[in-house]
Amino acid sequence: TMKKIITKSLSILGFTIPMFGCDAPEMYGTPWADYEVKGKVLDADGDPIKGIKVSLIEDQYNSQSTQSLENGTFKVSLGTIPFDKLKLTAQDIDGAENGGEFEEKTVELDFSKIEYTGDKDAWYSGKKSLEQDIVLEEKTNNEQE
Repeated sequence: TMKKIITKSLSILGFTIPMFGCDAPEMYGTPWADYEVKGKVLDADGDPIKGIKVSLIEDQYNSQSTQSLENGTFKVSLGTIPFDKLKLTAQDIDGAENGGEFEEKTVELDFSKIEYTGDKDAWYSGKKSLEQDIVLEEKTNNEQE
């Protein structure tokens, strides 16, 4: 019938009839959360390494980076849609300075058992924080590329 054709055409164009009455507020947005990781970058002997690039990564398009300080500490934060798993990478970007040359390392972080903190609303889930130290291995001279 003509009524069905018009209804289908309107729904394809994005017009819908509210199913829950008019008292439900219209909301627009994307779920969002903040993630923070603190820790230290250490060598195999447990000594701190400064100047290491530490990145908290969702994917190739969304990451935040910082550098480890004199005492090896770092803090990096990332805002993104809520995830259980993110990656943390450590890269030696200064070569032999600051105690030698170190292998790049990636650590999988599991936020699934950590509770959100902070003020939440319909779209903002809150903040999850964890501590993660990274131990880097020194590069050896006889590596195969």
